[in-house]
This record gives sequence, C-alpha cells and structure tokens, in this order.
Amino acid sequence: MAYLRIFFFVGFIVLSSLYGRCDSQEHRIQALWQQCERARSLSAYQRLDTLSLRFLRQLGSHHDSRMQAYASYYRATALVFTGRGREALPLMDRAWNLSQQAANDSVGALVMNIRGIYQAMYQNNSFLAQHYFFKSLALARSSRYESLKIRVYGNLLTLSKSPNDKTLLGYAKAIYQYGLRHNDFEQTYMGAYYLALYYKLNRQYREAQGYLDKALSLYRQRPYDDVASVYVLYSETETGLDHLSAARQWARQAVVLARQWQQTSLLPDAYLQVAIVENKDGQYAESNRNALKAVELSNEHELSNRVIDCYRLIADNYLKLGNSAGAIEYLQAANRGMDTLSSINMQRLMRERSMQDSIEKKEQIAEVRMQKITDQRRMLTAVCTLAIVLLLLLIIIIIVLRSRNRMIKSIVEQNVRAVEKQKASKRHIMLIEQQLDAARQELETRTSSPTITGDSPSNDKKSIDEQPDDSSNDHTSGLLLDDDGRMQELYDRACHVMETDKPYHEPRLTREKLAKMLGTNRTYLSTVIHAKGGMSYQQFVNTYRINEAIEVLSDASQIDRPLKQLWSDLGFTSPSTFYKLFQQSVGITPLAFRKQIPGIKKPTAQQDDTD
Repeated sequence: MAYLRIFFFVGFIVLSSLYGRCDSQEHRIQALWQQCERARSLSAYQRLDTLSLRFLRQLGSHHDSRMQAYASYYRATALVFTGRGREALPLMDRAWNLSQQAANDSVGALVMNIRGIYQAMYQNNSFLAQHYFFKSLALARSSRYESLKIRVYGNLLTLSKSPNDKTLLGYAKAIYQYGLRHNDFEQTYMGAYYLALYYKLNRQYREAQGYLDKALSLYRQRPYDDVASVYVLYSETETGLDHLSAARQWARQAVVLARQWQQTSLLPDAYLQVAIVENKDGQYAESNRNALKAVELSNEHELSNRVIDCYRLIADNYLKLGNSAGAIEYLQAANRGMDTLSSINMQRLMRERSMQDSIEKKEQIAEVRMQKITDQRRMLTAVCTLAIVLLLLLIIIIIVLRSRNRMIKSIVEQNVRAVEKQKASKRHIMLIEQQLDAARQELETRTSSPTITGDSPSNDKKSIDEQPDDSSNDHTSGLLLDDDGRMQELYDRACHVMETDKPYHEPRLTREKLAKMLGTNRTYLSTVIHAKGGMSYQQFVNTYRINEAIEVLSDASQIDRPLKQLWSDLGFTSPSTFYKLFQQSVGITPLAFRKQIPGIKKPTAQQDDTD
C-alpha cells in the first residue's frame, strides 16, 4: 500500500511539472507575440528583427498554425523594413499558407498588407501593391480588424500621391480620427503624418506643417522609430516655402534619426532631400555628393525608383555647374533606368495580368470548391438530420411496439386468467350439482321406505287424501309463472345446451335447429336471446365459438394445432369471419394471441381460488 502511495505521489509531481512546463511555454509564446506587435507599432524594426527570430525559434515545431503565421509575418515585416526584401518573400508565402490553414483572415490581411508594401518599396509596382492593399482591406473588413483597415488606408494614400484626391483626404482623416477616438498613439501619429502628406501634395504647406507639429508632439511624448519620415516631409514643406535654411536642418536631422533608428529604407530619402535642398540653394557639388550617397544606399537596398530621382538631380547639378558631359551621362543613365524600369514594368504588367487572370481563375475554382464543400456540408447536415429523425422514429416505433406487446400480453393474460376462472367455476358448479344429486337420491330413498305406525287404515287413507295433488300444483305454478320467468328459464336452458352439447360446432346451426332442440319456435328463441343476452342469435352462437377459441389458444398443450383446423372445428365457415370476430372480441388476432402463450405463466389453482 505504501508503494502505491509513493507511485501516485511521484506521478502527480511529474504531471504537475509537465503541465507547468507547457503552461510556461505558452506564456513565453504569448509574451513574444505581444512584444513583436509592440515593436511593429513603434516601427522598431531592428528590435522586431531580433524578437521575430526569437519568436520563430520558440515556436519550433509547435502545431499552432495561427501563431506560426504571426511569427512568419513579423519576421517578413522586419526584413522588408531593414532592407532585406528578397529574404522576406518565402516568409510571406509561409505566413499566407499558414493563415489559410488556420482559416484566420486577420493574419491573412496582415500578410497581404506587407506584400503590398514590398511591391511598392522594392519593385516600384503600384498596380500589384494596390491589388494586395485592397485584398488586405477586404480581409480586414471580413475579420473586423479595424486598426489594420486604417493602416491600409494610409498605405493606399502613400502609394497614390495624387493631389486634389478627396478619397485620400477621407482616408487620412479616418486614420487620424480613429486614433483620437480610440486613444491609439500609432494611428493618431500616422493620421497626422498622412494629413500633412495630403496638404503638401496640394501645396498647402502651412496646413501640412500644422499636422506635422502634432505628429512631433506625439513623438516627444512617446518616441517613434519612424520619425525620420516626418522630418523629411517637414523639410519638403520648408523647401516649398523657400525656407532653405530650415529645410536643410530638417533634412540633415532626418539623416541623423534614420541612422539612429536604423531605418535603412528611409535613409536614401533623407540624403536625397538634403541634396534637393542644396540644389535649391545653389550648392551643386555638395548636392551631388549627397545624391550619390543616396544612390549608393538605394542600390544597396534595391530601391530602384530612388536611383532614377537621384540621377536626374545629379544631371541638373552638372548642367548648372557647366559640365554638360556629366549632365548628359547621368541623364542617359536616368533614361536607361526609366527604359529599363518601363520595360520591366511592362513585362511585369503582362506577367501580373497573367498572374491576375491565374489568381482569378484559381479564386473561381476555389469558390466552386467552396460551393461544393458548402453543398456537401448541407447534404451532410440534411443526412444527419434525416438520420436523427429516422432514429427518433425508430425509437418511437420501438416504444410503441413494446407498449403494444405489453398491451397484447396483458390482454392474453386477462383472457387466460378468465378461462382458468371459468374452468374453476365449472368444476365448482359440477361439484355442487353432484352433491345435490347425491342428497336428492338419499332423500328419495328415505321417502320410498315403509313406515310402521299405530294408525288405522282409515287414518292412512285420510292422510293420503289430505296430501296435495302434485299435478294440480304444477299446473297452478305454470299458470302463475310470469313471462319473464319463462324467458329466463328458456335462456338458461339454451346456455346449458350450448355449454354441454356444443351444437355451435356445426357450421349450419340455424335458429330452427336450436329451437327444436329446446322445444320452442325460432321467433320466440330470438326474442329470448335478444331480451336476456342483449344480442342477436348469430352473435349468441359466435360468442360461444370465440370463447372456446380463447380457451383452446390459451392451452399450451394445443400450441401446434393449426388455426385452419381450429376455426373449422368451431363451426366458422370462413377464416376471415373467425379473424374478424376474434379481433373484435379480444382486441388482437388469434396468431398474436397464440404467440404470447409460451411466455404466460398459467395461474395456479390457489391463485384461481384467491381471485
């Protein structure tokens, strides 16, 4: 017993340890997920790079598809914003496939969003970027992912850069108001930035600076890694207002902040803005140095669209410096880049169109499959419902059959008990009759013996004369007997004849025959039977036939007696009449009655007497 207790105690310790370890692992996974989301919301992509890698390692072979999808998405996001876009592609594919396995539209929307950002940043492909953004928007709406829907609005606004587009203004206001309404720092900050971008595109520089000041105020309350983009945009507004000194300061500060927060995708933009300000200020050589630095960083991170803008600026600087050869060289390089980009874009558009057709075809196939699956599910539901209904019907039928069998058994038991009672009553009556016959014979014997007395013959004669005349009394009694008595006497004699002689075995037992047997006429017999039995002549005869049928069928020793022989022996002329009358009288068919007999316990004589 002691060993058993030790065994259970050790088992409890081991299970508790395993449970605690599993619970601890789940806690670490949840904590990493929250840390990754916080790093992404603050645009802390270097930190997200470290956290997402740790997240993937922590999950290992964890079978939670949703968490695996989130980890792959965070890793892809970190790679895209730290200049390693190509490495992010397989992770995007993995995250998308896992989101489909998990049937999770929220993470699917995030993956489509980062795909669109990749196409805009690395491929300069506005068409495909827009396609992914709209797909992300649709998934965000279906999953009610409001904060992501707002972020996608911002990405669409950045992608367009079209002045006087009221839709973009609506997007920007929606982002900003959402952030204020939900006290969401990220959305408020980004909404202010997008409103400033919209007003800058429309050359409303003062309005733009008003929203940029709000973004910087939020940054001071809560440092945001992506702040370099705000400084670049502020420099652009100061340039538009010809405040070149302030514009230069904002642009150089953007370079410092981009390096500080390791925003590799923003660093080329910051250097290019410095170069643009210096070009406006007439410092062409210095402008070229910063433009070439922007080219170097753009090439390093495969940001081809930035390179063309840099080449054009360098060509303009050389032209203003009087270096026509240099200007032509960089213009040609810019044109080649444009041609290459146009050719690539054309090929890409054709490929994307083909891809789009393929996607649409696959989506149609998927819709057809989903419809088939839906139809199959509906069919399965219908079949299951039908099966349940049939099962319920079967249960009801079984209950009804059991109830019916119990009822049949009860009917048979009652009839068997009645038959046994009837037999016992007959035996008792016979015994009483025998006793009466014996008493009568004894009385007759005593009456017929001579009695010697002292009386004279004259006295004997007188005694005899004084005795009443029997025949005279009988006649008087017959005259005094009323109609009802005669009818009852005839009915009793008819019942006695039916019970003892059983004339009903004869199929052609007519009223005339039975009336002749009873010494009366058929009309009077019918009247008596109707008055005393409450039935017609034929019902009277059939009652005895059915009663005997019950008696025979209740007898286990006659279980093998054919029903055809039975109804024939009882005087029925057809089986249909026998079956019909039996069922009307008993409530079940003769065959059902007989089937119950083997399971019925025959009452004992003691039980009969008790009953």
